Amino acid sequence: MKKVKIQTCYSTSLVLLLMLLFLLTQVSFAAQEDKPADTSRPPADLKITSDKMIASKDHSMVEFIGKVKAVRADSVLLADSVKVFFHTSETKKEGQSNVKRILATGNVEYTEGERKAFSDQADYDTADQILVLTGDQARLLTGKSWITGKKITLFKAQDRVVVESSEKTRVEAFFDAEDQNGSLDKP
Repeated sequence: MKKVKIQTCYSTSLVLLLMLLFLLTQVSFAAQEDKPADTSRPPADLKITSDKMIASKDHSMVEFIGKVKAVRADSVLLADSVKVFFHTSETKKEGQSNVKRILATGNVEYTEGERKAFSDQADYDTADQILVLTGDQARLLTGKSWITGKKITLFKAQDRVVVESSEKTRVEAFFDAEDQNGSLDKP
C-alpha cells in the first residue's frame, strides 16, 4: 500500500514538473516582440521570479504571485501578480509571439531603458504593442520629466502616448528643459 502511494505521488509530481517546464519554456522563448527578426542580436530571454506560480492549461495562462520580478533585456517589471496569457495553436499566426498578453496587478513598476512607469495595473498586448497603465495616479517618468493620469496608453510601435484623467483628478505633466535637450526653448 505504501509503495503504491509513493509511486502515485512520484507520477503526479513528474506530470506537474513536465507541465511547468513546458510552460516556462514557452515563456522564455515567447518573449520576442512581433517585429521582424533582428539577426544581429540573439533573442532576449524572459526570467520571472515569484513566491508562487499557478499554471492553467485550460486558459492558456500562467500566473506568478508574490513579489514578482520579470526581467527581459533592459526591461524590468515588478508587481504583486503577473499573468502571462499564451496563444493557442488555433489563435497563433505565423511569426507571432507565443505570448498573447501580459497583465500585471498591484504595485506595478515597469522600467525600460530610461522610461519608468508606476500604476495599479499594467496590461500589455504583444501583437499591437500597446501598454495600458491604470490606477489612481498612474505615472510615467523619463529623466526628470513626468506625466500622471487615471489611464496612460503607450502605443509602442507608433511611439505615441495618450493620457486620460478621471472625474476627480486632471492630467498633470512636468517637462524638464534639460530632458528635452533644449527643444522647449525653440519654437
